Amino acid sequence: MQMLKKALAASPIGQKALTFREHRELKRLASSASEQTGQKVNDLTSRRLRDALCEDGKTFVDVGAHIGSVIGGVMHASRPGKIIAIEAMPEKIADLRGNFPDAQIVHCAVGDSEGEVEFTVDVAASGYSSLDPAVRDRAADFYILKVWMRRLDDVLPHEGIDVMKIDIEGAELGALRGADKVVAGSRPVIVFESGVHDMQGFPKAELFQWFADHDYDVVAPIRVAHDAPAMTLDVFLDAHQYPRLTQDFFGIPKERRIEIRDRARAILGINA
Repeated sequence: MQMLKKALAASPIGQKALTFREHRELKRLASSASEQTGQKVNDLTSRRLRDALCEDGKTFVDVGAHIGSVIGGVMHASRPGKIIAIEAMPEKIADLRGNFPDAQIVHCAVGDSEGEVEFTVDVAASGYSSLDPAVRDRAADFYILKVWMRRLDDVLPHEGIDVMKIDIEGAELGALRGADKVVAGSRPVIVFESGVHDMQGFPKAELFQWFADHDYDVVAPIRVAHDAPAMTLDVFLDAHQYPRLTQDFFGIPKERRIEIRDRARAILGINA
């Protein structure tokens, strides 16, 4: 099954199959009046915007590339000049390089310092593998790798990055703390996951404060194409409570809010 998913991630047919599956799940939830319907709408909107939002010729960065589903989606929905993908798990690197020869694949973990660190692999669900030691309490089976951690400032160009996605299972704040030069030089849109679990040292309130300190608005996917106010800390924290509003959030530089709103409207077919 995992091999099939890897193959589908790199193909147009696979991307269409993923979209069909998500729409089918949305219809199922809506028809049953499920309280999870709202999150699914945000999930679908997030994927559409994330994959198509990068401006032609600019750079898209995928932090936590996993099997390459996001790389494939971006390649098929937009025309970035460059895709840089970062992945910590060594067994995924060869497949990513083979499936996406036009992307730059970087093998490392990311954080706010450099050096060897422990990385916990969830055997049954490798997408939940993380720098967070608490994975060991949640996984039925796991093993620990020694991987090299680097700062995004030392891995990425400091200019020309338009959109950056970060999904590294609770360690997102550490990655952002190591990206001051990238953020200052590029002012990218940052699409980030924030799940129900806090990684020790990286509480959600401090993640939200990082965006505030760097003059970013935090916005739910369904709000990106609209003029609604940005999230407050209380709204951000509440979005994580069951039933969750969303697990994906858009960090948008305040000075780019109207620009990104208009791009999102064009992608979603929304008239002003």
